[in-house]
Amino acid sequence: MMLWKRILLKNLVKRVGKSNFRGKEDDAQNFMADSLVIGHKVEGSPRMPKRKVRNVESNKDKVKKQKTRENNEINEGYDAVDRISDLPDHIVHHIFALLHCPKDVARTSILSKRWKSIFDSYLTFDFDERYFRVHWGRGKHNRIKAREMQKKNFKNCIEKSLAARLEPKSCIHKFRLYVNNLNDKLAYCMDRWLSAAVDKNVKELEVHVNVKRNQYLLPDVILMSEAITSLKLSGCVSLFCFTAVKLCNLRELSMKKSLVTEAMIQKVEHGCPLIEDLRLVHCRGPVCLRISELVKLRRVELHECDTLSSVEIEASNLETFWYHGQNNQPCKFNMTGCQNLKQLTLNAGEMTDEMFQNCISKFPLLEKLFLKECNSLDKITIISGKLKSLALNQCMMLQEANINTPSLFSLEYSGHKMSFPSMNISGLREAKFHFNPSSKDSYISELQKFFGNFDQFKDFKLIMHSKQNMTILENPREVRFVRYIDEKLELTTSKSSVLRSVDSWLRALHRKRLTVVSSSSEFSKCIHTLIMNREDDSYCCRYYSRKCWRHYLAGVKMSEILNNSDKTTYEFKWRSTPVSC
Repeated sequence: MMLWKRILLKNLVKRVGKSNFRGKEDDAQNFMADSLVIGHKVEGSPRMPKRKVRNVESNKDKVKKQKTRENNEINEGYDAVDRISDLPDHIVHHIFALLHCPKDVARTSILSKRWKSIFDSYLTFDFDERYFRVHWGRGKHNRIKAREMQKKNFKNCIEKSLAARLEPKSCIHKFRLYVNNLNDKLAYCMDRWLSAAVDKNVKELEVHVNVKRNQYLLPDVILMSEAITSLKLSGCVSLFCFTAVKLCNLRELSMKKSLVTEAMIQKVEHGCPLIEDLRLVHCRGPVCLRISELVKLRRVELHECDTLSSVEIEASNLETFWYHGQNNQPCKFNMTGCQNLKQLTLNAGEMTDEMFQNCISKFPLLEKLFLKECNSLDKITIISGKLKSLALNQCMMLQEANINTPSLFSLEYSGHKMSFPSMNISGLREAKFHFNPSSKDSYISELQKFFGNFDQFKDFKLIMHSKQNMTILENPREVRFVRYIDEKLELTTSKSSVLRSVDSWLRALHRKRLTVVSSSSEFSKCIHTLIMNREDDSYCCRYYSRKCWRHYLAGVKMSEILNNSDKTTYEFKWRSTPVSC
């Protein structure tokens, strides 16, 4: 017997036992022979293939390993340090200030245990009754009960918060209060809460009262505060008082949907000499706004004040003026003392050509001019050596706009027709146009005439895009390739701006076609790389749930036509669901 057979037989004897193995050597040899045939190589017999053992993993295990590998790659080279907890208090307070909802501020405590203690030292108080709504079902009786419960919960929350957080502090940064359905009891509580905030030297105060009938009068202690720098009033909140207004450090005053009288404006002028920002939004009452004593005034905004018919401002430091008038409400402007004005925005439907020319001639340092829905303008002339940005939007009756602004950098226009018989815009770098033509033929002829008459457009790239199609012309004069008349036009001298426009246009999914007309191989190559080599940016949205257009794009069909100019067309095919990284 061969040696290896003896060793196998010996091991078998040890395993079975000598007592059971005596006299059964033949059976053992037969058992050994069978085992050799099954699992071992026998002389003269072919080798049996070994069975492969597969390590079967579930999909969850694979995903878990993939995430672990990604996290290890991200955390490689970083120490296990809780950087969120190590942020200074003033930075955490700034993060709190950027969160407008108090509930979001409270939720930040899950980020770090230390943030919970920092919230107690937060110097901003925000109380909004809308977050305490109670639903009691239908019926008038249930609505009354729900309103009473809402008021009760709202008052209890404010009382507890002020007792726990306000009393230990010597000063606070901001106090905001929003109240619905004002009554006498709640008005008394509001006086007490606001007075407590003023006693703690609050700097920014916001009061919103949403009620139809009653007017809430601010306590006299607020109007005599020396610490308030910003005061914002909204709703039925009135500054009317029998005492003088002495907010000596007030910098910003904003009133929205409030009653404003000329007597209030005079009191504000006398008692708030440091005001820099004045805003009146949807206010009723003033017929004539006269401002002459606010030397520090830098910004004035007047939005849809229905009774306002005259504005007279004399402020040498005024830099920004924004007027948005009511429909069919004429308003006269007298701003002779505002020679340093730099930004002017007008939305005045009843402003005539004479009024506009008389107004703009008094601002030699004007840098930004925005006109919107000035439907009474017919022919205007803009001459300025300082103007850098000009926008003429939806001025439907405008027939001519003569522009002589050599320093103009940005131009925007929307209307029915080309209204620029003469233009001197040698410094222009960006422009946007949106026309509403009556027919395609007249539209193309006007475009050819518009871009052919001005040599300053020769270095521009023209982008024409609608909801489904985009056309990019390296030479704006080649507008014969235009196929659609509902397109918006953009002019730019920068290749990076063109790529940003294409990327932004593709982000709104299900675009159909992109056409590039260019004789420059370098310019066409940049756009080709952006569209066709999107696999290089396959990890662009790796850690975001909302994917960009690259993950929705199923395929691109490219076709080239070689004529006098090279024309390349890209047709897109989209997926309904994004492809993961």
